[in-house]
Amino acid sequence: MYPSSPILLVKGRLASLVFPNIGLRDTAPAVAPILAALTNDEHSGAPQLTPLRPRLLIHSLSGGGSCSLYHLYNSFLQRHGTDNIQPVSSVPRHVTIFDSSPGAWSYQFNVDLLTAAIKPGWQRIVALPLAHMIAMTFWVLIRGFGLPDNQKTYATAHNDPEKNDEASRTYIYGSADKICPARFVELDSVEARKKGFNVQLEHFEGAGHVAHVRADPDRYWRIVKKAWDDATRV
Repeated sequence: MYPSSPILLVKGRLASLVFPNIGLRDTAPAVAPILAALTNDEHSGAPQLTPLRPRLLIHSLSGGGSCSLYHLYNSFLQRHGTDNIQPVSSVPRHVTIFDSSPGAWSYQFNVDLLTAAIKPGWQRIVALPLAHMIAMTFWVLIRGFGLPDNQKTYATAHNDPEKNDEASRTYIYGSADKICPARFVELDSVEARKKGFNVQLEHFEGAGHVAHVRADPDRYWRIVKKAWDDATRV
């Protein structure tokens, strides 16, 4: 869609969803290339800090993307003031596409997440008891012993104006998504609007988790393009 723009892929893994230190370590290397790509003056090396017009499009996919974005906020905060370049204390102003996120933790969320890639058959029959055992373990730890609910932590950070300098966001979500149900996305959008964020909702009827681009690719990329064009027209 924008062939001359640099693309940075930040990949998440299951361990980063459970252990914040791993997520932060995996995401921290993304800070330097982001700053390099957004350099405003190639001679002075000073990055464009808080432009009215965003120059960064963040496309977050599923809970892994939500997790990586959360750790990206913290990576920028950790690096604040440690560079020779002008310090940046938050992710530079950006447009966010949330595809199938942010969700909310639940027992069933854990089961669906752990078995999402397993096709029906004997493998699923074998995997389901293990998935339920893991889900029960996390249920006890979170509900009984106060283990942090990371899904809630991510969503709270996304809706914190002090951490998230966001020009606009678009939620892309589907009615058939079992891992990130539509009701959770819509509840998060209500909270975001209360905090002053510019929010758009794009619902795909019958689409499953991170399957919207396959359901209607033309509409999907029109949504992304419109989100970017509207925000950069300022």
